[in-house]
This record gives sequence, structure tokens and C-alpha cells, in this order.
Amino acid sequence: MLTVIGRLVAVVLLAVVGVYAVVLEGPPEPVPASAPPAEFSADRAFGVVDTLAREPRPIGSPASDAARDALVGRLAAEGLAPRVEATASIAAEEGQARAARVENVVATLPGTDPTGAVVLMAHYDSVTAGPGAADDVSGVATILETVRALRAGPPLRNDVTVVLTDGEEAGLLGARAWVRDALQGGTQRSGAAAPEAGDSDRPTVVLNWEARGVSGPSMLFQTSPGNAGLVDAWARSVPHPRGDSSQVEIYRFLPNDTDLTPVLDAGRPGMNSAFIDGAEQYHTPGDVPPNLSRASLQNHGGNALALTRTLGSEDLAPLASGLPPSGDATYFTVLGRTVTYDSGWAWPVAGLALLLAVALVVVARARRKATLGGVVGGFFGYVLALVLALAVGIGFWQSLVAIRPSYADTGPFVGRPLMYEIAAGIAAFVVITLMVSLLRRRPGGLAFAAGSLLVLALLAVGLAVVAPGSVFMLAWPVIGLALGLIVVALAGERPWLAGPFFVLGAVPAVALLIPFAVASYGVAGVSDGLPVALFTLVGVPVAAGLSALPRPGQVRGYALPILAFVWVLILAAGGLFLDRPDARTPQGASLSYALDADTGVARWVTPDTAPADWTRGYAPGPPTALPGFDEPVSTGPAPVLPAPGPTAVAERTPGGVRLQVSSPRGAPTIAVRSSTPASAVTVAYPGRPPVSVPLTGGPLRLQLDDVPREGALVDLQLAGPASLVVDDQSVGLFTVPDFSPRPPDLRRARGNESDRVIVSRRVDVP
Repeated sequence: MLTVIGRLVAVVLLAVVGVYAVVLEGPPEPVPASAPPAEFSADRAFGVVDTLAREPRPIGSPASDAARDALVGRLAAEGLAPRVEATASIAAEEGQARAARVENVVATLPGTDPTGAVVLMAHYDSVTAGPGAADDVSGVATILETVRALRAGPPLRNDVTVVLTDGEEAGLLGARAWVRDALQGGTQRSGAAAPEAGDSDRPTVVLNWEARGVSGPSMLFQTSPGNAGLVDAWARSVPHPRGDSSQVEIYRFLPNDTDLTPVLDAGRPGMNSAFIDGAEQYHTPGDVPPNLSRASLQNHGGNALALTRTLGSEDLAPLASGLPPSGDATYFTVLGRTVTYDSGWAWPVAGLALLLAVALVVVARARRKATLGGVVGGFFGYVLALVLALAVGIGFWQSLVAIRPSYADTGPFVGRPLMYEIAAGIAAFVVITLMVSLLRRRPGGLAFAAGSLLVLALLAVGLAVVAPGSVFMLAWPVIGLALGLIVVALAGERPWLAGPFFVLGAVPAVALLIPFAVASYGVAGVSDGLPVALFTLVGVPVAAGLSALPRPGQVRGYALPILAFVWVLILAAGGLFLDRPDARTPQGASLSYALDADTGVARWVTPDTAPADWTRGYAPGPPTALPGFDEPVSTGPAPVLPAPGPTAVAERTPGGVRLQVSSPRGAPTIAVRSSTPASAVTVAYPGRPPVSVPLTGGPLRLQLDDVPREGALVDLQLAGPASLVVDDQSVGLFTVPDFSPRPPDLRRARGNESDRVIVSRRVDVP
């Protein structure tokens, strides 16, 4: 007979499967520098990270120029002929535009009989807040070590082109320029040879290497449409495949961008890989070499080298035709095995899941293990469980924010997240055990499980319509659990038959969904309830199925969820105690200086909703709207810098307004704002070809980066009178009198918006 001990054994076995699946998703061990020359070594590649990621490298900065020159030197030392493609680039969205001078570093390792080019792409600039050891010097180091290893091995058939882009953090400007000039035959680059004839028509496959954290596995999370050939090459070549096609489907619905975006917009094939764990250091001063995982770098580089060798040896024309001849592929890894098949199977797989879920209902009803009303109750009980899980996850985060308001400014990624992550997982366990305790007797465990599987099967059918590459994530767990529970329903009082088959049937759910739920911490942290909901998604049908096994024992009441809830409180308290700002995990604090050169009024400005004492000492005022800032800011009086402010000479033209803008103090960024919308903008930097972009919707906001001292020329299609505000912006507050450095428990806030000196001037155009 199946006793409580037998049931515990089943739980332990499934827990072991889940843990094993999570462990297998981790990155490989780094390879030492003593490895054979033709292999990728993270230890060798780390030397590039250590050299380049010593200070922030925003576009046009002296540190960026130094990195550019160092990359040219390293590529030349590998026997390539690198060139700096100096040009200008512009991008726009919803009335806002951003332009800059960009200097991409490009080099080609020639093939023996090329059918096209494999392009290895990463960006060498960083945000102003941090040196970007992971984002994206890890990608740059991956490419340089890959090129070195390629040269140490047999030559490839196809060309391998290295594209190290500038200005990714400024709006993908370097990648946009390279796509425009190299793939679309656009504006010729200043200071570089014209593209060779036919370059824009050559078969090209772009492999982009990114990071949104400092650790974790390197995951293939984005591809071009019609990816079956690319995924096939990836699956049979890379030594440690990670990621799955659900991530591709999800990313296609998100507004997020990387350097691969312009490539895909141009209709060219490509693949995007990144690691995302340790996101609390992303875009912060903590993105430094000591925090970068060498295992993640090894995963990145080992995959890059293997994939480049495979694609470098094959005919690229079928892959780079711009057409999806074989459609998308579904791909995923489960228990260390990579599974791929055409996404055209999404409908049959989803249909099989729904058929088996219905079959379970029929069998359970025929064996008097469930009623139709009970299955309907289980259906809606499961929906309620998922809603409750989201509410619990969101409520958990909001409770933390209420206790520690500074979390509202850090977002979902805190300095020491482990206890909170465990607490979120146990919160899911609270929801699971509570719902099973409520519903395992009425409508009954099997009815609850059957209703849950019907929900998942219907969701799988819906995914077959909108995101077929994601169907596997729900359909295969339903198929496994439904088959296992059909055996349970047929087994009667034979636990020796029911138990093993149920455990086998639950393996796909545990092996697929538990690693996915764990990985969601790297995407969402613990702020939006996603991890809690995902753990509940898999936990409820498995737990309901366990409760449906013969002779469920004498467990009664709600002791288990109550005990689990107590542990949530203990872990949350422990997290609050441990995750306090200190020198090792400082809190981000945003502060900028704004001076109106026309009125002579200066302010300290912070967008922080819960400013630290240091920040509040500068900006004690209540949050209020301030022109030039996208969100309410707190302000405080500041000393007036003897800064002349930007110069802006405006004149009317037949098409609108022409502005000659410059910064006498040498600020590298100039912004132009107006409440009047513009329909188009053209920017001309000295010595660079002019760049133009249409504008639609919203008031004008134009930002020019890497502006030389002689300034830039801006043509705006702007009808009627307008009042323009011109800012010049520099980074670094130490030039402001009375500024004191942050204490050790604080650091610059994430991204590009902190520690700016902004001097503005108004220009009226009749």
C-alpha cells in the first residue's frame, strides 16, 4: 500500500528531478589559459575584460576612444586589418530622437571560399554609471578570444566579420549605422573605404553577444523569423546549449532592443545570446570585472566559437536568403538534452495535450474518481490559484517596499536577493498547499488536477495561435501529467502501479517548468509576482495529482501552508536584515544639477521616490514636475556655476528651423526640447554625413551625443512659432561647489540619468 512514506518518496524524487534540471541549466566551468590554442578559454578572454572595463565608456568619452584604439590594436595583433568606420547615426521613436557620432570597429577574417559572412557583434560602449564588464565587454572579449581560437585552427570557408559597435547604450546607434551602410548600401562612412560592390547583397548571418546581468548561463533568447536552419546549426554545434523558443516568442512581444534589432528590421538573419543572472549589478557601478562570472564568459565563448565554426563551414545562402523557407523551430533543453522540432507541430502537440486532458476527465468520471462539476470546480480553482499567486507575489514585494521605501527606486533587483527569492518560492508553496488543502476533498484531488490540466491545455492551444514556439512549455507537461493520472485513475487501489507512473508523468512538468520559474528571477526579480505564479503554475497540478494517489494518508487541516507562511515571514525579515546598504552592496542614489542660464536659478534634482539622507540633504523638496525630466523630481537650491550655457543660433528656413548648437564648456551632450511637435529632423556633425529621421507624435525631444566643441547643425521641420529649450549636459558633479562624494553605502543610480550637470537656455523662434 502507498503510505505517507511512499508519498514522501514521490515528492523527494520529483524534487530531485527539479533540482537536477536547475543545476544542468547552469553555465560550464571556465577553461584555464593553459588550454590548447584552438579552444576558447574564459581565463584568456578575461584579460580583455580586466583591461577594458576599468571605467565607464559612454559614447564619445575619452575612455571610449581609448577602448576603440585598444580594440584596433588587439585585432591587428591577430593578423586582421581592422578599420574604424566613423559616421553619424540617428534614431527616433514617438517624437523623440537621438543622434551621435559613432565609430564602429570592423575587421574580417577571410574565408577560403566564402558563400557569405558570419558576423560576430557586440558593443564596446557602456552606460555612464558603470564600466560594463558584463554589458558588454564580456561580448567583446568573447569575440576577440573566438577570433584568436579560429586563427589557431583550420581556416573556415566563409568570412568571419567582427563588428564592435559604438553607441548601443545611446539607442543602438552604432549598429544602426553599420546595418545602414554595410547591409542596406546606405550613406558612405566618413574616413573609411566605400563598401565593396555587392556587400549589401551578400549572405550574412549576425551573432550578437549581450548581457543583462553578471552571471548565469548564456541563453539563445532571440532569433530572426524562419529560424529553423539557424536553430539546427546551434543545436548540433554548441557545447552548452541554453535558452528556448518560448524566450524568442516572448521577446518578439517586448519593446526591448539590442544591437540585433536593426539587423532583424533589415530582414537579415541573426541570433542573440545573453546571460541575465545577477541583474542587480546591471547598468550600475557594480558591473566590474570582479563581479563577472567566468563561467558565464566561458558559456558565451564556447558557444560562439562552436557556432562560428559550424556556420563558417556551411553554405550561408539558404540561411541568409531573407525568407523563412522552413519556418520557425521549437527548441528547448530538458535534463541536459536539446530537443528541436518544427513549430508547425505546435498545433498537433497542443491538440494532443487537450485530447489527453479531456481523456483524463472521461476516465476519472467513468471510474467514479471525479464528477464533471468537480472538474469545473478544479478548473476555476486553478485559475483562482494563479490569480492568488500573482497577488501574493506582488503583495510580497509591496510589503517590502512599505517597510523599506528605497526599494521603490531599486526596482525588483536588490543587493542581496537570495532570501527574498527563497521566500517567493515558499510563498508559491503556501498558495499550492492552501489550494490543495481546500480542494483535495471537494472536488477531490483528481478533479482538481484534471481541471488544472484543462486550463493548461487550453492555454497551450491559445499559444499555438499567437506564439507557437512556446507551446512546448505547457503542452508536454500536460501530456505527461495526463498520462500519469489516467494510470492513477485506472489503477484503483494498486498504489504500486499508480505511484511510479504518476512520478514519470510529472517529470516533464518538473523538468521544464521549475528551471523556467527559477530563471524568471533574472528577468523579473521578485517584484511583479511572476516567479510565484510560475512555481504555482507547475506546483498545483503536481500537488493535486499527488493528493489523488490511492490512500492519501491522514494529513488534515492547514498546518503545512501555515508553517510555510511563517517561513516566508522569517526569510523576509532575514532579507531585510541582511540587505541593508553597506560598502559591499551600496544603494543607488540619483542626483543631478540643473542650471537655467537665462534666470540664473540652479537646483539639485533627484527622481528618487525615497531619497537617502545624503540625497535628501541636497534635494529636500517634495516631488514635482520639472521641465526636461520625464518623471516628478525632488529639488533643492544649488550654487550657481559660472557656466555660460549652450549657444544656439536659430533661423527660419523654408522647411522649418535651422539651429547651430554648441557647448562653450565642452559638454558632450546637447538636448533640444519644445512643446511643439516636429515632423522631421536632420543632424549634421562636422566631417560626418548628415543623418535624418521623420518624427511622429509627441512634443519634440532631440538629444545629440558626442558633440564636438564646434557644435552641430540641426534642421527641424517645425511649423509656426516655437519656443525651444537647449540644454548642454556633462557627467560628473565634482565641478559643482559644495558637492560632497556619496558615503560608502551609496553609489550612482543605474543607467545614464544620474550625476549630470545640465545647463539650459531658451531660444524663441518667431
